[in-house]
Amino acid sequence: MPSESTRRGDGEDQTVDAAPRPVPIPIPVPTPSPSRASPWSDRIDAAAISCHDVTLPGIAANLALDEALLIEADEGRGPAIVRFWEPAGFAVVLGATRRLRDEVHLEACRADGVPVFRRSSGGGTVLIGPGTLNVTVVLPDTAGPGLSAVDAAQQHVLGRMAGAIRQAGAAVDVRAHGDLVLDDRKCGGSAQRRLRRWFLVHCSILYDFPIDRIPRYLAMPARQPEYRRGRPHIDFLCNLPLPRTALVEALRPGEGPCSSDAEAPPGPGALLPALLADRFANPHWIERF
Repeated sequence: MPSESTRRGDGEDQTVDAAPRPVPIPIPVPTPSPSRASPWSDRIDAAAISCHDVTLPGIAANLALDEALLIEADEGRGPAIVRFWEPAGFAVVLGATRRLRDEVHLEACRADGVPVFRRSSGGGTVLIGPGTLNVTVVLPDTAGPGLSAVDAAQQHVLGRMAGAIRQAGAAVDVRAHGDLVLDDRKCGGSAQRRLRRWFLVHCSILYDFPIDRIPRYLAMPARQPEYRRGRPHIDFLCNLPLPRTALVEALRPGEGPCSSDAEAPPGPGALLPALLADRFANPHWIERF
């Protein structure tokens, strides 16, 4: 998904002493906290993070909506957001600067009607479709210390994502600064996009995906993390053993349900036509590398 291309700061309760008495009694200063702690930031109340479980028709529209949500937030018109989406059909999605002919088996894609798109975030090329939960996290760089740095922001989001998934029952960890890994096999990949003060992290999580389809459409990547050890896709990737409902429950930011409107929110939605025409549905932009 062009690419420009976490932690507690002050969360401990404080106490003050009452007026002198024979036995001093510490009196806690009340600090408001959400009934469900947000997995995404100790500095932003869970109720202030918007949650959307919304998949628009077409891959390009969903990639454009992620970009629109980031733009709206960075320009002061939108909140922090966690969004879930899952396409009904298969598609290849290139990272912002990945080379189409180096990473994609184009003839197989054309023969099978699998379209190719490009996202605005960095990272590698992926095949997505039913059984892939795409998670988009949009946060300000004030959501934790040091988040103006790319690596720190990536570790913040992926570390918290892994922690939430572990609490749901799958013993994942984070490797190579951005992979969710289960038993030495990758079940999720991530990428980042930054604007002035806000950033977006994409993560595609495999939970019920036909991994045997991936080698038909994707070449072996030239750049590989060390822990891959040259393994082909089918031996390197795995599905996370949790249903979609459990993943959404683990990763949603607060107590309430996520919005499941069939349309984009009005503000970001107004940006979609231009984003689609200029980039995400524009063959020249998609095929520029």
